[in-house]
Amino acid sequence: MPRKSQLLLIICGLFMVTIQASAGMYRWTDDEGNVVYSQTPPADARPVKPIAPPPPPAENPGEIQKETRKLQEQLDNIAKERDEKKKKQLEAELEQKKKEENCQTAKGNLKSIQEKPPNTLFALPDGSYKRFTMEERQKKIDAMNKIIKENCE
Repeated sequence: MPRKSQLLLIICGLFMVTIQASAGMYRWTDDEGNVVYSQTPPADARPVKPIAPPPPPAENPGEIQKETRKLQEQLDNIAKERDEKKKKQLEAELEQKKKEENCQTAKGNLKSIQEKPPNTLFALPDGSYKRFTMEERQKKIDAMNKIIKENCE
């Protein structure tokens, strides 16, 4: 149940308790001499003494508004924290997914470089082809190993 609904339900419940508490009380003595307290007067015409309920505590509307604002601020803070936590979790999931993709790509590239003979033509990102020298090939292998080490945990 949303917090606002819970707060409204609590306030309504308090008003209902206040209404019940304001019902009249009566005091009388029965036939056996016992003092009886009741919310209804006796059926016969005995003398009764009405007992007034104590006055409700004085409520300051300003204090109620302050308390309501304070509760609303708490609700807003909780919602904000929940949203921030969810956002951070989504960012972490995206980062992890990106790392996994980089890992798989680097492993595939490393396998391709290592399995092919040194004089093989490799396709470059711009669409051209090139034969790597032994030094260039080793640099590519080292670069792929570094990417794998960073992204494959």
